[in-house]
Amino acid sequence: MSNASNLKEIYFNWLFKEYSYKEIEKNIIRIDTPFLDIGFDNIVMYVEFLSNGKINLTDDGWTLNDLENKGISFSSKNRNNNRILGNILNNLGIRREDNEMCITTDLQKFPVAKQRLLQGIMQVNDMIVLRKENKSHIFFEELESILAKEGVLYTTKPSFAGKDGITVQFDFSIPYTGGDKLVRTIRNGNDLNRAKLLTMDAQLLKRTKFNSKYIAVFDDINFPVHNWSAIKSIFDENETATIISFPVSHAETEKTVLSNKAI
Repeated sequence: MSNASNLKEIYFNWLFKEYSYKEIEKNIIRIDTPFLDIGFDNIVMYVEFLSNGKINLTDDGWTLNDLENKGISFSSKNRNNNRILGNILNNLGIRREDNEMCITTDLQKFPVAKQRLLQGIMQVNDMIVLRKENKSHIFFEELESILAKEGVLYTTKPSFAGKDGITVQFDFSIPYTGGDKLVRTIRNGNDLNRAKLLTMDAQLLKRTKFNSKYIAVFDDINFPVHNWSAIKSIFDENETATIISFPVSHAETEKTVLSNKAI
């Protein structure tokens, strides 16, 4: 193994293993992840071992309660926020109990459920943009409008099984002759968590989606990106797949990137 490959192997080992597991009560495990929430605290999940042999993964209500404290309402009167939330949870097989985001599953499916809940927490955190006046759509919906306007053929929220059966979800899949483009929207590129997660997801799929190109679309209009070089360095850690950084401000002038044509 070359020195470069060895360094990349070390990096991905860190990325996959930088989780801490602590038994805080009988049958309840706390999982601290290396990813940050909107308050720049580490995202935390909990696993409860149930009497029927299954496990329940939850965020303990932290995600939605934090958003509500910051002005994002999920009352029955706010249909738009509940619509967006419902779409995110349904696409990832997550249920809402009061304000908790939960997945109940078999113990053997823990890695899959953990990844799905993490993706859900990070996607729901993006709803913080709805706090802005006259803002009624999340970035995913805005990009979907661009694709539809350009007549691009695409599917939304596709999921693919990768290493160890872990399922990875993207926002869009755009087919073209010879492969597909897997698109992940990133609201705020200055939060490097999303770049790290996409790099990890691409690594998980290296044996099953080897004809895919990965595109990270950044909302640089509302969140100007100041660290493109850091993002590129993270994406370059993945030697098995191409990950393209694409500012949404370039969508009008560089239409091929998000089209049904090869790049």
